[in-house]
Amino acid sequence: MFKKRYFQINHNFKTGLLSELFLIIGLILLAFFIFFVIISTAFNDGSTGFAKQLYDISVSTVPESLLSLSLISLAIGVIMYFFSCQFAKLEKIAEEIENNDEFKEEQ
Repeated sequence: MFKKRYFQINHNFKTGLLSELFLIIGLILLAFFIFFVIISTAFNDGSTGFAKQLYDISVSTVPESLLSLSLISLAIGVIMYFFSCQFAKLEKIAEEIENNDEFKEEQ
């Protein structure tokens, strides 16, 4: 048998925090991608030392992987933000129902 679970009105499953976290991670990964794109255009194959290492990384599959992870985490962040907004609306509705005297009299 399943047990009924009752949640508090203001319990939003931490979706606001998760949305901010995923959005920040996505933006950081996007900044790294942009950095590698700028490096690949600024340096060439004839560079030496640290510049050559940065150029080698920027022409590998690392920037494309960063872009894909960035887009995935940004999408998850937007979805979590949507859930957070919906939980806020549900919290408002639940408070209205609790504080409404007409609803209490009908039952």
